Amino acid sequence: MTFSRMIVLAFSTVLIACDPPNYIFEKSNDYSLEKPWTVADSLEYNFQVKDTSRYYNLLLEIDHHKDYKYENLYVKFVTTFPNQSHKTDVVSLSMADESGSWYSDCRGRTCTFYLTLQEHAIFSEPGSYQIKLSPWMRMDTIPDIYRVAFKVEKAGKRQNLNK
Repeated sequence: MTFSRMIVLAFSTVLIACDPPNYIFEKSNDYSLEKPWTVADSLEYNFQVKDTSRYYNLLLEIDHHKDYKYENLYVKFVTTFPNQSHKTDVVSLSMADESGSWYSDCRGRTCTFYLTLQEHAIFSEPGSYQIKLSPWMRMDTIPDIYRVAFKVEKAGKRQNLNK
């Protein structure tokens, strides 16, 4: 076997072995210096859950400037369930440690903060879900945030559903 065939075979094996993320929902909102993220700019994420026999991971990605002034970002989540009931949470997202080192992946002037909001979430009823996300800081405009993305990823099957 020639060296180039071995490389192609090895690369093909790696691609087949890699399991890509299995998102049922993915949406991103972009911001800039000219159009920053504001309190009035609630992000709405509407998605359908059909399979209640599995777990889901709720993921958030935030791109920010490396000179973002704060160690955290307070956000308000309002979740609307298929039965139209609501749940509201205010969460502090810790983006840096006490010394100011980012938990983000930084490249150049832009850093990407990856956060698992909830691992192995259970949606007990099928239907339409909505998550509204808005900044909940002590200011109307949040500078240096470039992108906010929300994803819902299929995780493993739940066990013992009849117990």
